[in-house]
Formats: sequence, C-alpha cells, structure tokens
Amino acid sequence: MKLLILGAGSIVPTPKRFASGVLAEFSGERILIDPGPGTIERLRSLNITPHMIDRVLVTHFHLDHFSDLLPFVMSRAFNEYGMPDSSPKNLDVVGPRGMESLFRRLVAGVEELSYLSKVMKCLEYTQVTDIDDGDTLPGKIRVKAASVEHFNGVAFRLEGEGMSITYSGDTVPDERLVSLARGVDILIHECSFPHGLLVGKHTSEKQLAEIAAKVNPRLLVVTHLYPVWEGREEEIVRAVESVGVRAVVARDMMQVI
Repeated sequence: MKLLILGAGSIVPTPKRFASGVLAEFSGERILIDPGPGTIERLRSLNITPHMIDRVLVTHFHLDHFSDLLPFVMSRAFNEYGMPDSSPKNLDVVGPRGMESLFRRLVAGVEELSYLSKVMKCLEYTQVTDIDDGDTLPGKIRVKAASVEHFNGVAFRLEGEGMSITYSGDTVPDERLVSLARGVDILIHECSFPHGLLVGKHTSEKQLAEIAAKVNPRLLVVTHLYPVWEGREEEIVRAVESVGVRAVVARDMMQVI
C-alpha cells in the first residue's frame, strides 16, 4: 500500500504547499482524492498518467480541490502517443450531491466546453456518481462517505488490505466526520488557520486536537495549511500530541506509507 500527499495547502501557494490532492494505492487500485490545481503535474513527476488512475474522489467543488478534473478526464481521450483513443479506459468519478449534474453541465451544457462531450466523448468513458452521507461503495477498496459542514462537502473513509484511511476534505469540526473516522489507522485532516485567526468553514489546531482525541487514529496527517502557518507548524503537532495522538504536518509530495 502507498499513501502520498500530492498537495498539502490551499489555493494560496507557499514554498512547501499548494492545492489539495491525495493518492492512495492499495488492493491493485489507484485512487486520486481531490484533483486540485497542479495535481496532473505532480502525478507526471511520479510517472503516473491519468490513464493509470482507477477512481477519482471529490470532497467538494472549490477550485483548490476540483480544478484539474476536466483536463484529467480529457487527457484520457488520448493514447500514450497523443493520438485519439478509440476506446478510452473507463474512469469512476465520485463526489458529493450534485457531482453528476455539475459534471454534465460543464462538459455538455457550456457551449464553449461542449467539445469535451461532442468531440472527446468524455461522457462515454466517465461514470460520475453522487455519494451522500452514510453511503458506501463496494469493491476491493471500500469507500464510505459522511457529509461535513463545508459547502456541500463530504469526507471519505477508505478500507482495504487491513488498512483504513479517512480524509476530511475541508470542514469545521463535525461529529459526522468523527463517527466516520473513529478508530481509523490514518486520519488526514485539514487545519487551515491558527485558532486565533480562524476564518471560514475550517478547523484550527485547538479544534483539531479535540477531534484527534475523539477519533484516536494511529497517525494524524495535518493538511490544507494556509500561508499563515509557515514556520509555525510545530504548534499544530504540539496541540495534537498533547492528547496522545501522533501527528505529522504534510508537505507536497510527502509519502505517508
């Protein structure tokens, strides 16, 4: 199994972190979570093409979690030589309520982008599924979702090969996320701002420590840091480890396992 943090920051770049992306490989399947801007390039640096991804999970529709999805899908219409592929490999895309209708509107309803459906035929090889609170997708990797409080957001729990991972996406502290993640091996959770500077529907280090105490993961990977955290990351680690949970602060391209 391999778990790689492709992007550990927000839409605002820092030297160590840019927008969201997580790659999970286990049970012979590659899952990309949150194809934020730059995701395709990070995968390319690993010699992984979009054709090598089996499933894409989207936590919500903000650009720092979503903007590489259309070029990712489009690239699968071409073979390794850049020629049109007569039978592109099917791709599963899963996201919160509205995912299917949004995708269809973008690739077929917006005239300027409709070449994606009319010429590239992306609707023929892309299966888009909405997932709701409590839904579970069967398969070699079991995927379960929980709604979270962040603009129609969802969190995901992945299980396979005796390992479990929960990824929060963006969220305020949410008991639905706690229930989804409780007892998980690895919790990847956002910590956008320090507690005294917290804005928006996000989580601070103080709140994250409270979440960690309830979930009690073997490891907490802290992600989605805004630039205000630059040079202060150890404050997050101290807050989380004060409740007895081991924590690491993610950076772009960090391999967790």
